[in-house]
Amino acid sequence: MKKLGAGLLVFGAMASGIALTLPEHDPGRHPKPTWQPVRHGLHVQPQRLLPAVVSQTHPVRVVSTSIDRNGRPVVSVGAATDHDTASALVVAGQRAPGAVSVEADVPVSVAAADPLLPAQWDLARVRADMAWPRSTGAGVTVAVIDSGVDSSHPDLAGHVLPGGDFITGTEGAAVDPHGHGTHVAGTVAALTGNGEGIAGMAPDAQILPVRVLDANGNGYMSDVANGIAYATDHGADVINLSVSATSQVGAVTNAVAYARSKGVVVVAAGGNARRSGSPTAFPAADPGVIAVAATASDDSVTAYSNRGGYIDVAAPGSDITSTYPGNRYVRMNGTSMAAPHVSALAALLKGADRGLSPDRVEQAIIGSAADLGVPGRDDDFGAGRIDAAAALATLAPAHPSPSTATPTPPITLPAASATPPAADTPSPSDSDTPPTGSQPSTGNAPSTGNPPSGSNTPSAGNTPPRAETPQPPGTPTPTPGPRAPEAAPTPPAPSPAPRAPSEAPSTTPAPAAPIVRLVRPGSGRLSVFVIGVENVPVQIQRHDADGWTTVLTYPATKVARFDGLVPGLDHRVVVSGTTSDVIRL
Repeated sequence: MKKLGAGLLVFGAMASGIALTLPEHDPGRHPKPTWQPVRHGLHVQPQRLLPAVVSQTHPVRVVSTSIDRNGRPVVSVGAATDHDTASALVVAGQRAPGAVSVEADVPVSVAAADPLLPAQWDLARVRADMAWPRSTGAGVTVAVIDSGVDSSHPDLAGHVLPGGDFITGTEGAAVDPHGHGTHVAGTVAALTGNGEGIAGMAPDAQILPVRVLDANGNGYMSDVANGIAYATDHGADVINLSVSATSQVGAVTNAVAYARSKGVVVVAAGGNARRSGSPTAFPAADPGVIAVAATASDDSVTAYSNRGGYIDVAAPGSDITSTYPGNRYVRMNGTSMAAPHVSALAALLKGADRGLSPDRVEQAIIGSAADLGVPGRDDDFGAGRIDAAAALATLAPAHPSPSTATPTPPITLPAASATPPAADTPSPSDSDTPPTGSQPSTGNAPSTGNPPSGSNTPSAGNTPPRAETPQPPGTPTPTPGPRAPEAAPTPPAPSPAPRAPSEAPSTTPAPAAPIVRLVRPGSGRLSVFVIGVENVPVQIQRHDADGWTTVLTYPATKVARFDGLVPGLDHRVVVSGTTSDVIRL
């Protein structure tokens, strides 16, 4: 962990507050940026921008945004406890070189709602496994601008990059004292086929953690703006914003425009205030942001999800089980949980075609969504619930070379072989804090893990396992390998005597070939998923100078994991006449 320093955002004192600036900021050079900033509050009297009461008990934070010599938005924040100081901050911001906006800061908080019961039904509903043959998000970085990410969680191991912490002003290994951001990150990129917990929707994507919320899940939009710019400058391809405020802040609007000008896709939670009349949520309603509503397991809109003209698309948001600090898994509800499904889909699209613009990614997501509610676009679902397989199908076909392709082949989510104790799958409270039991107390008892009733129960055939186990997507539908040959008719007798009639063809169809999927958890490691057969011989074969050689045989199970295989060589699996795709370890 290190202080944000040269080339990064640094802290500086400013009128009893905190100012976030860039060391390379040059007040003397302000070229026109390549993106169009939003100008706000530059010619307004301070009293019109400030709240009526400014005091020790009601302080105000004044946010000023300017453009630096590189065309980057720089957000400065000053705090004041009286009107005179606050007015001086406003005037200083209006007169600053390169100024584009001055305004009062707005609180922001996590966008999650009440917890229900666990089930990883979400990946099956959006057909994530059918998108994986085309992309698993490899090479794509998704920034999670949130409460942080627990980079030590075993289901996120190796997938979390060093990030920025705008609460402590440091950069380095990520932490998450709240838990919300870790849950979001797991939905996007939890490891798949590693024998731990859940499967991420874009399992080969990397997570860039940017902490802007404190241990209670609260923060300011000014930090969100700085987080967006930070993520953009540190290689993010997709930005997930599972946060919500009820007022627009120009600093965030400009940061979003800056990110999009660099080719970054920005996704945000649509808000959870439906019972309060669905006030417009920001940054979801900012221009260029993909705003996400939440659906339940029966494809209905949830009781908390905002409705409005700014909603672009919907995604699963109820009963979402994901990673949580302390090597745990919890279930949460909210548009906060829906947004990372869309961010993960954006990562799958970018992984399939790195040249896709933010607009093209949004078109693929919205244009392929499954229409729900009234026909056509509506304010509850936007264009409809996302469909990962359909979105990937909108792209031009890929033609990889089997001999040189090395990305991790797709897998089918397996049923779990073991069920963890219910105490390890607690339900977070309304504020996303963990319940009693194995986590800090908030007065909520841990769930027993019983499946929900009514509309929150997945359909028959997709009964979910408990919270720490992957959710099978139901009947597998990826393209299977070659079918086993049909039984041949009895050949004619060799005698010159009249031929016996051919044996009548069997009316029983040959069994379907098994589905075999491979995943590479690490160098020299292989996870094998076999669906459709059990206890028949499975051969693991390696390709070397002598061709394909069987190096191991074992009886088929749904999931098997192996270490100590030769790194850098192609491997495949053969079972019941079906040969898997080739994977390089």
